[in-house]
Amino acid sequence: MWLATQILKMPEDQGETMAWKRVMSYMLGYNVKEKQFYLYYTLEGESATHQISPTPQAFSALADMFRHEGPINYNDAGDYFVTGSEPVEKVVKHP
Repeated sequence: MWLATQILKMPEDQGETMAWKRVMSYMLGYNVKEKQFYLYYTLEGESATHQISPTPQAFSALADMFRHEGPINYNDAGDYFVTGSEPVEKVVKHP
């Protein structure tokens, strides 16, 4: 079971703490004048909305991930998004 917020301790030599936070909401945007894509997201326990400006290719992948996969979590130490854990399905052979 995935918890909304997990704290993982990195190896002692790195001395960093990695926090996973659930993405509670998101918005997709495009600035016509500047021809720039935007992804806005809000994390669990925060009132601020974060903004990133991904490349068109990254925007397309992120939009697909946020729309079709869930829940989405954010790692603040590595600055990346991940989907929730999903079981691997067994392949069923049909006669």
